[in-house]
Amino acid sequence: MILWDKKYEIGVRSIDEQHQNLVRLINKVELLLHDAEQGIDIYDDLLAVVTEIKEYTIYHFRYEEKLFHQFHYEFEEEHKKEHDDLIQAVENLDLSGMDENQLEFGKGLVKFLVSWLFRHIGGSDFLYRDMLIANGVK
Repeated sequence: MILWDKKYEIGVRSIDEQHQNLVRLINKVELLLHDAEQGIDIYDDLLAVVTEIKEYTIYHFRYEEKLFHQFHYEFEEEHKKEHDDLIQAVENLDLSGMDENQLEFGKGLVKFLVSWLFRHIGGSDFLYRDMLIANGVK
């Protein structure tokens, strides 16, 4: 299980809560992996969580991008490209691989998402924090 650490908080409550929700969704995959290790077929549940991750990620990215546009964030295009690249990567997931080996697919998904999320938060997201805080975003 991935534990949220305050060091990943950017200081904007709405965004920090959304980041924590993304961690919760990744943890849902982790829980399913425990079932898969017991030989339980998790395909339908895993597919549902992958869909939920994709939909929530798009919601979160659009929320951030709206703020970028509203406050004329200087790195808006670069940040949006990172968002678009992740969405494309999730859309390109080989779901046939999930059907063939649910456990390995799930482990790979968790590793990819955790790596991307915390690299993104700790890097790109920290770049806009001062701008949002200065503009009173909660």
